[in-house]
Amino acid sequence: MKVRREVQGIIFDEVDNAKKVLILKKIDYSSRRYRWRLLKGGLRNGEPEIEGLQREISEETGLRNFKILGKVHAYEYFFKGIRHIVSSYLVKADSKEPIKLQKSEVADCVWTTEQEAFQMLHWNNERDALGRLK
Repeated sequence: MKVRREVQGIIFDEVDNAKKVLILKKIDYSSRRYRWRLLKGGLRNGEPEIEGLQREISEETGLRNFKILGKVHAYEYFFKGIRHIVSSYLVKADSKEPIKLQKSEVADCVWTTEQEAFQMLHWNNERDALGRLK
């Protein structure tokens, strides 16, 4: 069975003692609908997780001013015969930094509250990962 290793960023900022979370609107190819997601992408062959996450953040959002705080969650799922192994990391970013979306991957983004992000996220695995922000 083919395995795809992926990294996910729970990107947040703290503003006025409240956390804001960055979520992205991306196409869900299985339903052909757009869904709100956490940032996530596949690792290149042999690429370390931290380097892959840095690359994905830069590619999809254009953010440069961020700090990866550490791995907080992991999960896996199966889709079309592929086993996806996902490592989720907390990422502190600056919500004032301009975002330059990778239009081929991301349709939109929003900084929102934890509660709103939790309600907007479609996938339970991503809600579980977001729960690690506490």
